[in-house]
Amino acid sequence: MAEPAGPGDVGDAVGYLLDKIGSAEADVPQQIFLGAVVQSVVFVAASLIGGRLSDRTGRRKTFVLTASIVYGLALFVIAIASSFNGFLVGMSISGLGFGLYVAVDLALVLDELPDKDNAAKDLGVFNVAGALPFSIAPAIAPAILAIGSGSYGVLFAIAGVCAIIGAFVILPIRGVR
Repeated sequence: MAEPAGPGDVGDAVGYLLDKIGSAEADVPQQIFLGAVVQSVVFVAASLIGGRLSDRTGRRKTFVLTASIVYGLALFVIAIASSFNGFLVGMSISGLGFGLYVAVDLALVLDELPDKDNAAKDLGVFNVAGALPFSIAPAIAPAILAIGSGSYGVLFAIAGVCAIIGAFVILPIRGVR
């Protein structure tokens, strides 16, 4: 459940809500749930709409690039949020970016598979690449928090920068628009 918090795990979201937003400990489970629901609703809508738009326009890179930037900006919104409502706005924006990304990125990958007869092998590599950030983030989040003097704003801002940098990695792909 790394997505609702962004860069780390649920523990990061708990710490963020307690330390940065100033939520009462008793309110945090409900706030995590509400944030996940808001993000999930927007995620589903963005996936369905974005996937259809990508198919209709025949464009993949533009959608993936935009989705990654939107997700990165969502993490900046979360980083500067000073209230739970600000957190929810960031969560909804992250649902938009992540939903669009998931829908269109896989289509981009399928369009670029070098050997359609051995697609499972290539999709296995794709799955590892997709899971790796969610495996690494919880491991490095404590170090970023330590370097940033415990600032969850710094943690989310760094995650936002990583998402935006990642957006530009797809630009060299030539076979897909």
